[in-house]
Amino acid sequence: MDIFVTVIVVLAMTALGVLLIHLLDARRDERVAAFPYGRSRPDVPGPVPSVPRKADGR
Repeated sequence: MDIFVTVIVVLAMTALGVLLIHLLDARRDERVAAFPYGRSRPDVPGPVPSVPRKADGR
């Protein structure tokens, strides 16, 4: 009887883990679809960083 309960608990925990991973993956897909060409994170307020210049080869 103990083995049966253990197997049921392990299967239930596995099913919950699969469901959690599926939900998190679906949420991520929705975020990616919402901003197909945008940046993945919002802009950080503050001064705009200057673009470093390439050194001359002279």
